[in-house]
Amino acid sequence: MIEKFEEKVNDIKRKINKKYFGIFLFMIFGILVIFASNMTNSYKIEKQALQDEYNKYMYQIVGYVNNVEIELEKLTLTNTNNLKITTLADILRLSNLAKSNLESLPVTQDSMQMAAKYLNQVSDYSYMLMKNIVNGGSITAEEQENITKLYNNSKEFSKVLSDIYKDLNSGRIKWDELSKIGDEKLKEDEISEEVLNIDKINKTFQEYEGLIYDGAFSEHILTMEPKYLSKNAVSEEVASNTIYNIFKDKVESVEYLGEISGRIDLYSYNVKLIEEENIRNVMITKNDAKLYLMLSDRKVLEEKISVEDAKKKGIEFLKNIGITDVEDTYYLKHEGMVIINYAGKQDDIILYPDLIKVKIALDTGDVLSVEAQGYIFNHTKREDIKPSITLEEARKVINENVEIKKEGMAIIPTDSKMEVLTYEFRGILDEREFLVYINAKTGIEEKILIIIDTLGGTLTM
Repeated sequence: MIEKFEEKVNDIKRKINKKYFGIFLFMIFGILVIFASNMTNSYKIEKQALQDEYNKYMYQIVGYVNNVEIELEKLTLTNTNNLKITTLADILRLSNLAKSNLESLPVTQDSMQMAAKYLNQVSDYSYMLMKNIVNGGSITAEEQENITKLYNNSKEFSKVLSDIYKDLNSGRIKWDELSKIGDEKLKEDEISEEVLNIDKINKTFQEYEGLIYDGAFSEHILTMEPKYLSKNAVSEEVASNTIYNIFKDKVESVEYLGEISGRIDLYSYNVKLIEEENIRNVMITKNDAKLYLMLSDRKVLEEKISVEDAKKKGIEFLKNIGITDVEDTYYLKHEGMVIINYAGKQDDIILYPDLIKVKIALDTGDVLSVEAQGYIFNHTKREDIKPSITLEEARKVINENVEIKKEGMAIIPTDSKMEVLTYEFRGILDEREFLVYINAKTGIEEKILIIIDTLGGTLTM
């Protein structure tokens, strides 16, 4: 019986082509290799996704802590209770957001716990001060000293976190290495026990959670109907003619991409200009055919015009599209380009909500990009823009130690989605330059912005 079975097996072996048998084995081996490779790649992808998620949390922490630092600095400058309350509320909100993100990181070492303790302390102390002011009190000299200490420690803390983030983002260290390296770096940041042990406030996060709010400033222009436009809808042909009117005989081709619906209806185009390789994406409003957005970019090898000349080029371009009542405010220069912020103007009053951003190449002076969203949503003739207090009365509200360099009037958007007429003062205190806005109707301090001068231009925060 066994002999017959062996004969059959040998017979089958003889019948199988050895070549095909080898191919079959090779295919099995290949499938196993591909499976193993896919498993490895999946692991790498999942690990990278997790690393990216941690990097995102770290990036947000750095941003929140940096903003806490800025708000603490504002708190050392402000002189009225109204603005102190909103500044303290921002500090409370930002420090809690930073702590929440910190808790999402895969590290539990003592120094990270100390960082969380510090953020808790900033949050709790801000809450105590805010509640005290709301109840009719004021910030004492000792409390002001503590605020300065918190601010100084925030600067150090922000720097250390930025260094860690840069190392992670560049790949110099990995998250599984951070436990040791992060501990060493954060220990260099001597957050003083004197600051950490400010009188404990026996409040939980839940108890003051309702006081945390997101300022509406960033959403100001997105929640209203566009004031600059009428209800007159135009055809696509009329909108495309606007492009030819802007660029005159420089247009080589205009490609219609379609209609975009949203808060505002737009016609979208790709525009090719003569002797230019880059394509410009241009969006024209369906109502009134106004330039809403233009996006383009290219390399600038050599800067041939100054920022002042670029500002004039921007003004000329805006006049060409029918916008004449603007003034340049701040700018940022980077890689041969300058982005200039132009604000609307009425009777020598700067209208900061009516904002247009223009990007200009510093080799030829060409306007490459325009963002007119702020102007289109907000620009209209303002009524009742006469102040109720004088410039001299407004000046008295400002901290007496401030050296005032420039003063004027401005309309600014508020966190309550409204606009307010203010006196704008540019001043210096302790070698730090800043802007103070005093309500021209009530005389209260509305806002403080820190002015940051960089190699690329002037920014405000």
